Amino acid sequence: MEYDARPAPRRVGLPVHNVPSLLPVASGAFYTEDTFWTAAGVAVALVVGCGGVWAAFRAAHPRRRLTYTVSHRPLVHRHIGGNLEVRRNGTLLTDPHLVEVVLTNPGRRDIASTAFDGGEPLRVDLAVPYLEVLRTESSPSSAQLPPARVHGSVLSVGPGRIGCGTTISYLLLVDTAPTYTCRHSLLDVEVRHLPAPQARRTTRQTSLVRP
Repeated sequence: MEYDARPAPRRVGLPVHNVPSLLPVASGAFYTEDTFWTAAGVAVALVVGCGGVWAAFRAAHPRRRLTYTVSHRPLVHRHIGGNLEVRRNGTLLTDPHLVEVVLTNPGRRDIASTAFDGGEPLRVDLAVPYLEVLRTESSPSSAQLPPARVHGSVLSVGPGRIGCGTTISYLLLVDTAPTYTCRHSLLDVEVRHLPAPQARRTTRQTSLVRP
C-alpha cells in the first residue's frame, strides 16, 4: 500500500487560503496600568456619588430622635432629730424625693403627635406609692408642650407635638426612692436614655408643706 504524502486540502481538492485568526494575540498582561487606574477611578466615583445621594437624602429626611433622663434626690438632705413629718395634700410622706424627668428632641425634625402609634403616650413608671407633678418647664419657653398626666405611679406624656430642639422638664414629688422604666410606641423615632447628671442642690424653692 502506497502512502499519499500530499497535503490534506489537495487530497480533497479544496483550495488553500490564508485565513486570518479571529482571536487577538495577547501582547501583554490582561490589563495595563492605565486600565487599572481608570477602573479604580470609576469605582471611587460611584462610591462618592452614592455617598452624596445618601447624604442628600438624610439631609432632606433626618431621622427623628428623643432622649430622656431621670434623676432624683431626697427632699431632706440632712438628718434632723426629733419628729419631722412631711405631708402633701394631707398625705404623709415617709421618704419624700424630688424626681426630674427631662425629654429632649435634639433632631432637626419635629416629633408630630401622629408619631405616637395608636395615640399611646410615652410612659415613665417610677414604681412609687405617691406621685405628683410640681412643675413643668420647657426650653424654649414658648414651645407648645404635649399633654402630661399622672396615674398611680406612672407619668404619661403625649400624644402631642415635641418641636425640634425642644427640652421639657417635669419636676415630680414622690414618696420613697424611685426605680423607673420607660415604655413608648413612637414610630420612626430613635428613643435613647441618657445618664442623669450628677445630683446638685437646686436653688429654687418649692413649697411642699402647707402651714
